[in-house]
Amino acid sequence: MFIYQLNKCYLKMKKGSKNIKVLIVEDNKNICEMYAITFMRKGFTVYTASDGRSALEKFRNKQPDLVLLDIMMPGMDGHQVLAEIRRDVSRYVPVIMLTNLDATDFTRESRLEHIDDYLVKSHFSPREVVEKAQEVLRINKIAVD
Repeated sequence: MFIYQLNKCYLKMKKGSKNIKVLIVEDNKNICEMYAITFMRKGFTVYTASDGRSALEKFRNKQPDLVLLDIMMPGMDGHQVLAEIRRDVSRYVPVIMLTNLDATDFTRESRLEHIDDYLVKSHFSPREVVEKAQEVLRINKIAVD
């Protein structure tokens, strides 16, 4: 099954029994699409959101296994979204923060204990982002082929 609606930046693909759900929160439509397509090609089910409010709605409704979360977004930023995600103590969902800040600026502004990893977007290809996500999923004992 493959659904693609560019205007909503929503992509979904189911492949066999692999049904790991990833929520990509990114306000840049081109970057969002690039990550989503790369994850789909690896068999992930992908949900996307372009702002914090819709990210929280999809987080609650779709119950993803992993969240890729941009920091700099209009309205509710990534730190605020992360705080809301971590309020749900019923289950732990790994979060990888995506940023264009260099490591020094990022660590100064972030609470690293609440995230599983962070990536400087300009330093990683989409394929490398998927590989990092698979590593985080393995560490958290979420099955990955």
